[in-house]
Amino acid sequence: MFTETVLQNFIINHINIYKMKIENRYETARLKIIYMLMLGLIFSLTAYYSYEYNAGYGFLIAIALIVLAYLFLLFRKSDYFFLEYTGNKIIVRFYTAHPFFRKYRAFEIPKNYFAGYEIVESFGGIRKMIQFKIKTPKGQFNYPPVSIVLLSKYAEKELFAILEKVQA
Repeated sequence: MFTETVLQNFIINHINIYKMKIENRYETARLKIIYMLMLGLIFSLTAYYSYEYNAGYGFLIAIALIVLAYLFLLFRKSDYFFLEYTGNKIIVRFYTAHPFFRKYRAFEIPKNYFAGYEIVESFGGIRKMIQFKIKTPKGQFNYPPVSIVLLSKYAEKELFAILEKVQA
Protein backbone atom coordinates (compact mmCIF):
# COMPACT_ATOMS: atom_id res chain seq x y z
CA MET A 1 0.00 0.00 0.00
CA PHE A 2 1.44 3.33 -1.11
CA THR A 3 1.44 6.30 1.14
CA GLU A 4 1.18 9.80 -0.22
CA THR A 5 4.90 10.48 0.29
CA VAL A 6 5.94 7.26 -1.47
CA LEU A 7 3.67 8.11 -4.43
CA GLN A 8 5.03 11.66 -4.60
CA ASN A 9 8.64 10.39 -4.52
CA PHE A 10 7.82 7.88 -7.26
CA ILE A 11 6.36 10.64 -9.44
CA ILE A 12 9.39 12.90 -8.83
CA ASN A 13 11.90 10.15 -9.64
CA HIS A 14 10.14 8.72 -12.71
CA ILE A 15 9.14 11.92 -14.48
CA ASN A 16 10.16 12.58 -18.07
CA ILE A 17 12.31 15.69 -17.69
CA TYR A 18 12.38 16.69 -21.35
CA LYS A 19 8.71 17.46 -22.12
CA MET A 20 6.08 17.66 -19.42
CA LYS A 21 2.58 19.14 -19.53
CA ILE A 22 -0.13 19.79 -16.99
CA GLU A 23 -3.52 21.20 -17.90
CA ASN A 24 -7.13 21.19 -16.75
CA ARG A 25 -8.91 21.62 -20.08
CA TYR A 26 -11.79 19.21 -19.37
CA GLU A 27 -12.50 20.53 -15.90
CA THR A 28 -12.56 24.09 -17.28
CA ALA A 29 -14.95 23.10 -20.07
CA ARG A 30 -17.24 21.40 -17.55
CA LEU A 31 -17.24 24.51 -15.36
CA LYS A 32 -18.03 26.76 -18.35
CA ILE A 33 -21.05 24.57 -19.13
CA ILE A 34 -22.17 24.81 -15.49
CA TYR A 35 -21.83 28.61 -15.60
CA MET A 36 -23.93 28.79 -18.76
CA LEU A 37 -26.60 26.46 -17.35
CA MET A 38 -26.80 28.49 -14.16
CA LEU A 39 -27.14 31.74 -16.11
CA GLY A 40 -29.87 30.19 -18.26
CA LEU A 41 -31.74 28.96 -15.20
CA ILE A 42 -31.47 32.33 -13.48
CA PHE A 43 -32.77 34.11 -16.57
CA SER A 44 -35.61 31.67 -17.28
CA LEU A 45 -36.80 31.39 -13.67
CA THR A 46 -36.70 35.17 -13.28
CA ALA A 47 -38.66 35.65 -16.51
CA TYR A 48 -41.22 33.02 -15.50
CA TYR A 49 -41.62 34.50 -12.03
CA SER A 50 -42.04 38.04 -13.34
CA TYR A 51 -44.74 37.09 -15.89
CA GLU A 52 -46.64 34.39 -13.99
CA TYR A 53 -49.14 35.78 -11.49
CA ASN A 54 -49.62 32.52 -9.58
CA ALA A 55 -45.91 31.76 -9.12
CA GLY A 56 -45.04 31.03 -5.52
CA TYR A 57 -42.03 31.93 -3.45
CA GLY A 58 -40.39 28.65 -4.41
CA PHE A 59 -39.18 30.30 -7.61
CA LEU A 60 -37.58 33.13 -5.64
CA ILE A 61 -35.87 30.64 -3.34
CA ALA A 62 -34.61 28.64 -6.33
CA ILE A 63 -33.31 31.81 -8.01
CA ALA A 64 -31.58 32.89 -4.80
CA LEU A 65 -29.91 29.48 -4.35
CA ILE A 66 -28.68 29.42 -7.94
CA VAL A 67 -27.36 32.99 -7.63
CA LEU A 68 -25.55 32.07 -4.40
CA ALA A 69 -23.97 29.00 -6.03
CA TYR A 70 -22.96 31.12 -9.03
CA LEU A 71 -21.37 33.76 -6.77
CA PHE A 72 -19.57 31.04 -4.82
CA LEU A 73 -18.03 29.71 -8.05
CA LEU A 74 -17.03 33.24 -9.06
CA PHE A 75 -15.54 33.87 -5.61
CA ARG A 76 -13.52 30.66 -5.90
CA LYS A 77 -11.76 32.14 -8.96
CA SER A 78 -11.28 29.09 -11.14
CA ASP A 79 -8.77 29.34 -13.99
CA TYR A 80 -7.80 27.25 -16.97
CA PHE A 81 -4.20 26.31 -16.22
CA PHE A 82 -1.57 25.00 -18.61
CA LEU A 83 2.05 24.38 -17.67
CA GLU A 84 4.69 22.92 -19.95
CA TYR A 85 8.31 22.28 -19.12
CA THR A 86 10.51 21.81 -22.17
CA GLY A 87 13.86 21.28 -20.47
CA ASN A 88 15.10 24.86 -20.59
CA LYS A 89 11.97 26.90 -19.77
CA ILE A 90 8.57 26.74 -18.13
CA ILE A 91 5.59 27.96 -20.17
CA VAL A 92 2.44 28.91 -18.25
CA ARG A 93 -0.86 29.85 -19.88
CA PHE A 94 -4.03 30.69 -18.02
CA TYR A 95 -7.40 32.43 -18.24
CA THR A 96 -10.49 32.62 -16.11
CA ALA A 97 -12.97 29.78 -16.52
CA HIS A 98 -15.91 32.20 -16.56
CA PRO A 99 -17.29 32.39 -20.11
CA PHE A 100 -17.42 36.21 -20.27
CA PHE A 101 -14.74 38.93 -20.07
CA ARG A 102 -11.79 36.57 -20.37
CA LYS A 103 -8.20 37.71 -20.38
CA TYR A 104 -5.79 35.23 -21.89
CA ARG A 105 -2.38 35.43 -20.25
CA ALA A 106 0.88 33.60 -20.60
CA PHE A 107 4.45 33.84 -19.42
CA GLU A 108 7.70 31.95 -19.86
CA ILE A 109 10.29 31.36 -17.19
CA PRO A 110 13.79 30.28 -18.24
CA LYS A 111 15.07 27.47 -16.04
CA ASN A 112 18.05 29.46 -14.75
CA TYR A 113 15.73 32.31 -13.61
CA PHE A 114 13.25 30.06 -11.76
CA ALA A 115 13.46 30.78 -8.03
CA GLY A 116 10.56 28.68 -6.79
CA TYR A 117 6.85 28.79 -6.22
CA GLU A 118 4.44 29.37 -3.40
CA ILE A 119 1.01 27.87 -2.78
CA VAL A 120 -1.44 30.45 -1.47
CA GLU A 121 -4.62 29.07 0.10
CA SER A 122 -7.29 31.43 1.32
CA PHE A 123 -10.79 31.28 2.73
CA GLY A 124 -10.34 27.85 4.25
CA GLY A 125 -8.92 26.22 1.11
CA ILE A 126 -11.77 27.35 -1.14
CA ARG A 127 -9.36 29.43 -3.22
CA LYS A 128 -6.02 27.78 -4.02
CA MET A 129 -3.43 29.67 -6.04
CA ILE A 130 0.14 29.12 -7.16
CA GLN A 131 2.58 32.01 -7.44
CA PHE A 132 5.78 31.62 -9.45
CA LYS A 133 8.95 33.40 -8.38
CA ILE A 134 11.91 34.32 -10.56
CA LYS A 135 15.27 35.79 -9.77
CA THR A 136 16.52 38.54 -12.06
CA PRO A 137 19.65 40.70 -11.95
CA LYS A 138 17.52 43.41 -10.31
CA GLY A 139 16.11 41.12 -7.62
CA GLN A 140 13.29 38.66 -7.10
CA PHE A 141 10.03 39.02 -9.01
CA ASN A 142 6.68 37.34 -8.28
CA TYR A 143 4.23 36.61 -11.07
CA PRO A 144 0.54 37.13 -10.32
CA PRO A 145 -1.03 34.08 -8.65
CA VAL A 146 -2.84 31.55 -10.83
CA SER A 147 -5.75 29.46 -9.56
CA ILE A 148 -5.21 25.70 -9.43
CA VAL A 149 -8.50 24.66 -7.81
CA LEU A 150 -9.62 22.83 -10.95
CA LEU A 151 -6.56 20.55 -11.02
CA SER A 152 -7.16 16.98 -9.91
CA LYS A 153 -5.14 15.66 -6.98
CA TYR A 154 -2.99 13.59 -9.34
CA ALA A 155 -2.35 16.56 -11.65
CA GLU A 156 -1.54 18.70 -8.63
CA LYS A 157 1.04 16.17 -7.41
CA GLU A 158 2.49 15.94 -10.90
CA LEU A 159 2.70 19.75 -11.06
CA PHE A 160 4.57 19.90 -7.77
CA ALA A 161 6.87 17.10 -8.92
CA ILE A 162 7.71 19.01 -12.11
CA LEU A 163 8.38 22.21 -10.19
CA GLU A 164 10.53 20.41 -7.60
CA LYS A 165 12.52 18.79 -10.41
CA VAL A 166 13.06 22.19 -12.10
CA GLN A 167 14.00 23.85 -8.81
CA ALA A 168 16.59 21.17 -7.99
